Amino acid sequence: MRIKRLSLYLGATLPGLLALPSAYATNGMLMEGYGPESTAMGGTAMAFDHGAAAMVANPATLGLFKQGESRLDLSLGNLRPDVSTTVPIDQAGNTMKADSSGDSYLMPAGGWVTRNGAFAYGFGVFSQGGMGTEYDANSVMQGARSEVGVGAALIPISYSVNQQLSVATTLEYVWGGMDLIMGMPIGDLANPTAGTFADFANPNSGKLGSATGTLVQGLGSQPLPANAQAVFNFSNDDDFSGKANGAGYGARFGVLYQLSPVLSVGGAYQTKTAMDDWEGSGSMAIVMPNNGPGSMTIPGTFKIKDFQFPATFTLGMAYQLNQWLLAADISQIMWSDSMDKFNMTFTADASVPNFGGASADITMKQEWDDQTVLKLGAAYTVNPQLTLRGGLNLANNPVPDAYLNPLFPAIIENHYTAGFTYAFNSNHSIGASLAIAPEVKQTNSQTGVQATHAQTNLQFLYSFRY
Repeated sequence: MRIKRLSLYLGATLPGLLALPSAYATNGMLMEGYGPESTAMGGTAMAFDHGAAAMVANPATLGLFKQGESRLDLSLGNLRPDVSTTVPIDQAGNTMKADSSGDSYLMPAGGWVTRNGAFAYGFGVFSQGGMGTEYDANSVMQGARSEVGVGAALIPISYSVNQQLSVATTLEYVWGGMDLIMGMPIGDLANPTAGTFADFANPNSGKLGSATGTLVQGLGSQPLPANAQAVFNFSNDDDFSGKANGAGYGARFGVLYQLSPVLSVGGAYQTKTAMDDWEGSGSMAIVMPNNGPGSMTIPGTFKIKDFQFPATFTLGMAYQLNQWLLAADISQIMWSDSMDKFNMTFTADASVPNFGGASADITMKQEWDDQTVLKLGAAYTVNPQLTLRGGLNLANNPVPDAYLNPLFPAIIENHYTAGFTYAFNSNHSIGASLAIAPEVKQTNSQTGVQATHAQTNLQFLYSFRY
């Protein structure tokens, strides 16, 4: 059997891209904004009405709906990342570059909300976020790919305590999917270097992580050349589900207070998700140089342990000045509590000769920093039909240099945004937003691998009010 040779020069981290509504890395793995009306204004959303997308931002803003008003929003996003990896290939400083072909992802979403007395409520489906890359088999990355994404079905409920104060919650059923083709050189077990399997398997090294278990012990007892490859593979071509999947729940709590007819303040807290372990079938391969004798593929099952999206806390305000709406939010994303490490277990099928039932426990260090995001936005009502919007989304990069992985370059920092809404009449309107994230470069301080990431995000919206 011919085994595909793959060499990924590890920098160690893990997330990627794919879920029901797909998404790509923006503020870490989270979207910079939800819905075109928010995204066009830098992702601000805490203190003004922006339709059904409030359920995934601040559901208390649903209290701004008029009595008896209902709204159906259908949106489609097109995320267009531009990612490349530059790999050092010798000690003389020569490098090779590979471009990710994962450069266009569609992201459908939708929601319906209504106001009835003091309550506003509804339901919807929105992406929570994700990221990933896909490299050609003939590039220096040799077919490596990663896709991770999380989507959610949401039920928001808002209660207007009085004309000034609204409180709300959104209940979330959350699911995620993950694909991964990831390899690393075996390396010198006696002198392990960062990014090699030897580094992971040697308890005295562990620069980027660890590898333990009976399967690792069994492989360690065999004479493997340093330029052989260890390849982990669970991947499919399904646009709506990864090979490994998991599900669980989450919740969001929001508050909105109208300080005056023109000034409002709001805030929201998103809990850390509580998804079960993600599981799927795949294989672990040992690939000898030139697919020579001794190459083997071991089928089995993967389990991704405790992979969660982070808790977030956001405060914001909005000010209405004649035809202008001015907004500002600040968010804190607690990546350090959810992306400190990536835990993956592979268990060989019981029928595999010599390795049946053996397992490998892989831990990759991530140690992401918490991320602070400043969002600024403005909207100008030209006339009853047309509203123009613009904004900024300014953030720090949460990924440490030491643990940057070219498969998961969630390193985008700032976004420049713009958009519009056009109302055909009181019932029907369309809108769009454009978010441009300039190129960011980062180099892994242990492996010398450099990742480059820029991105454009287009979103389109149809709204029906009745």
